[in-house]
Amino acid sequence: MMTTPEKRSEERLPLESATLPLLGSRQEDFQPFQYLVQDLSANGVRIAIPSWAQRREILYRGDAVNLHLPYQLYGQSKNQGIVAWENWDPQMQIQSCGILLDRHFPETYPVYISLETREAIINLSDVQNVASILRKVLKDAVLLKRGLLIYMGHLVAYLARMSRFSRKEYADFRKLIIEDIQSSLRNNLKYLQAIYLNAMHAKSEHEILDRIDIDEIRKKMEPELYVDLFQSVLDSEVIQRYLIALKTLEKKGFNNYNTLVILYVNSL
Repeated sequence: MMTTPEKRSEERLPLESATLPLLGSRQEDFQPFQYLVQDLSANGVRIAIPSWAQRREILYRGDAVNLHLPYQLYGQSKNQGIVAWENWDPQMQIQSCGILLDRHFPETYPVYISLETREAIINLSDVQNVASILRKVLKDAVLLKRGLLIYMGHLVAYLARMSRFSRKEYADFRKLIIEDIQSSLRNNLKYLQAIYLNAMHAKSEHEILDRIDIDEIRKKMEPELYVDLFQSVLDSEVIQRYLIALKTLEKKGFNNYNTLVILYVNSL
């Protein structure tokens, strides 16, 4: 009698193999940055922001940041914390930061970094395979962009009714800023929809990942909207709430991207 091979309950990726940068963000102004994981401890993570990263931000002691990937210790996951220390290495051209993790975060996907084993873990106990995780992440990325377009439509409608701009000022602001944001959202949504459609027809995780340009995916999941462009000319409390809702939704795309990075590197 033939025996069925036992299904793997998880895949493990040593952190030294995870050489592609992940996306984090500063809480105060929502600014994203790319980072590499340098080291782990029971209390937090040491990250590096290299000078060659396309998304760079200088972090300072006391900054609140979100690393947009669960870091798990004894069954509890955290992804947000405070910069406890930072320094600049002129020889390596990197800024290293110690992040003290202090905010619990339930995993959206069965992919996380274990602070105990110092590995990236892909938990397959409740999913069929890695391909099913990939399809879920890409589907969520598509839904996220659609949601951002809807929110943006509500903001535009509110601005048209309530803005203190003159007719000409509003027309100029809409043409220069709003229409550019909406165009970027539509283009990025179109790209992600095509990737998701390909994934739905692919036969394996490797076929899905072979069709993904991970750097291009990052660009499509990064922000289209910058709060300071609106805050400099609009001071309505209602508009600020719209902007915060948009940015909060937007940051979920960083979780999607980081999950894809772990799955992508694991397949190499």
